[in-house]
Amino acid sequence: MLRMSGKDISIALWVILLWSSNLVVQKIAVDHLSVFVLSFLRVALVFPLVFFYPKPNKSLWKYFLCSFFLLAIYLTLFGFGLKSEISAGLSAFFLQAQVLFVVLCCFLMLGERPTWFQVAGLFISFGGVYLLTTTSDPLDVPFSGVVFLLAACVSFGVGIAFSKKYKIGENMSDVTWLSIAASIPLLFACLLFEGPLQTFGMVIHLSPTALFCVIFAALLSTIWATYLWLNLLQKFPASSVAPFMLLLPVFSNILSYIIMGETLTAIQMVSGFVIILGVMFAQGLHKRVPQLIYWVKNRVES
Repeated sequence: MLRMSGKDISIALWVILLWSSNLVVQKIAVDHLSVFVLSFLRVALVFPLVFFYPKPNKSLWKYFLCSFFLLAIYLTLFGFGLKSEISAGLSAFFLQAQVLFVVLCCFLMLGERPTWFQVAGLFISFGGVYLLTTTSDPLDVPFSGVVFLLAACVSFGVGIAFSKKYKIGENMSDVTWLSIAASIPLLFACLLFEGPLQTFGMVIHLSPTALFCVIFAALLSTIWATYLWLNLLQKFPASSVAPFMLLLPVFSNILSYIIMGETLTAIQMVSGFVIILGVMFAQGLHKRVPQLIYWVKNRVES
């Protein structure tokens, strides 16, 4: 199995940092915009890139199918999950189910079999996620929010499997056209559930906060981070890339503390370390520790 290089691991960590930041930003955004309009604007702002990135030589229906699950359905369910009383940091814990569903969907739809080391790493990390969730107050975890977030995870896993099956995500053109394809069902959802006048009014009367959130989500999360993530998934099995998603609650809680004042308890810090340990185990990084110690020792002696 092809092993991820240091550069690939750095890219994966950067993507998770962007998505963690976006989680906090989107939690703020849902208080200023409807979920349908917010989801539509996230992908619609990509439209100018069509003039720079022509459609790749793939059937349009493949883009519509992939984007329907990976962007349209996922963003909508994700938005309604954040709309509930679940905090930005806590919602990240439930999104770890994305890891399970990505690996599961790629196994069922593509036949990608994870190694026992990767399965063990996933269980270790999920143990950390379990510790984090069990220390939360049940009043802070509404059932509807959990359902929306878990349903979003299922949609994400199906979308990733389709993107790998049709080899969509290898370049920026793919990501651009995925966004354009997703904007069509999301526009219909806006018109159906919000109404034409209400949708138009929200778009032209965006507050500065909402505008910043939309631009951040569209350019950094939807375009750049999605492109980097899909590119990694084209190069490596999902079972090698997906475990990095388990770092999402760690980064999200740190950012939530800095931006929104949410505090971290001692058990949350310990749980975060367990999650990181699981990711290292799944990536085989534990095997590189002796090599790193040997390298540092030689540097010191020289």
